[in-house]
Amino acid sequence: MRYQMMIMIMLLSMTTIVEGAEPTTEVRGVWLDRSSLVSREEVRTTLRQLAGANFNLALVNVWSRGYPLWKSRVFEAETGMLTDPGMGDRDVLAEVVEEARLVGIAVMPWFEYGFIGGYSGYLPGPGGKGPIFERHPEWLAMTRSRATGFTAPGGFFYWMAHTRPDVQEFLLKMMVEVCRGYEVVGLQFDRARYPQLDCGYDDFTIELYASENGGVPPPNDPAASGWIRWRAARLNDFIAAVHQRVKGVGRHLLVSNAPIVFPYSYVNFAQEYPAWIGRNALDLTVPQVYRRDAAAYEAELLRQLAAAGSVATLTPGIDSTNPTVEELIGMIERTRAYGLLGMVIWYYRALLDKGALTRLRQTVFTRPARLPGVMQTPLSPALRPVTGRLPLIR
Repeated sequence: MRYQMMIMIMLLSMTTIVEGAEPTTEVRGVWLDRSSLVSREEVRTTLRQLAGANFNLALVNVWSRGYPLWKSRVFEAETGMLTDPGMGDRDVLAEVVEEARLVGIAVMPWFEYGFIGGYSGYLPGPGGKGPIFERHPEWLAMTRSRATGFTAPGGFFYWMAHTRPDVQEFLLKMMVEVCRGYEVVGLQFDRARYPQLDCGYDDFTIELYASENGGVPPPNDPAASGWIRWRAARLNDFIAAVHQRVKGVGRHLLVSNAPIVFPYSYVNFAQEYPAWIGRNALDLTVPQVYRRDAAAYEAELLRQLAAAGSVATLTPGIDSTNPTVEELIGMIERTRAYGLLGMVIWYYRALLDKGALTRLRQTVFTRPARLPGVMQTPLSPALRPVTGRLPLIR
């Protein structure tokens, strides 16, 4: 298998676009975090900036800090709340979809927080863990010591127990709700992993593991190989369920994930994204190939190409917070050298702050690009007509 993958990589490198040429079909995605969603005006400005820099896909945060950023009847049924109260009465996703349509950018809702159900640093409610845990304290994920808070910037994240069918159904229903209710090309579900290996010791997971292992509970060693394998297998099943439910809404809808690079992801977080590819559970696989310079990026990209087993869906994630703008350009060029679908950049605010949007348009994104054929649906934009450049602030 390793030999076959190396041959595949060599063939990819031999059949790439002519060096220096800019493809007319390519994923040029970028993540939009909460800082770009604070008002309708900010949403409008953000999307005009991205269109002006010839991006064509916005992955917009819609599940954040334990709240949805759309008006969710599924969430309301569990908590009595329709949306994130910090956003007022806005339907943030609806605003993004409407503004993106005007400038020809496709929208992919991004469930950034994945299995995280609450954050102590943001409207955590009377229980301090988030509204979903007010209703369902039994959903809390736990460590061996029965701790429920997992370290996060400025506080703690509270994760939902990964193996519980009711937790999974809650998340699946919210994903289906978004896909049915909004003009989107699909969705990205993130944090499909454990926060650390010392997790999975809630009562439900302990009982489920024991029922499948002769009555023996999970080992006290969270890094025991069989225990990692068991948890990873359950996550693999969940990603397959996400794919099935989303495709049940519409076969054209795309399922994406941005896993940590493999095998680091498996060894430390029980996340096994090559298995998701092997089960055809992803249409867009965006491993976080986050490195500071283009040479290190290419070396890691080659490891991920070898690990993936198939590169048909691989669309690497590129960090823009640490590299210089010129190194970022080099990473885009090296991605193109392997004939991949494109790339997704973390994240818009960092691109804006370092003045990268103008430089990208001057170098590697000089022309608009269509999304690849796999993403060309009745709901996604074709090559948008350009009657003049949209203005860039920086």
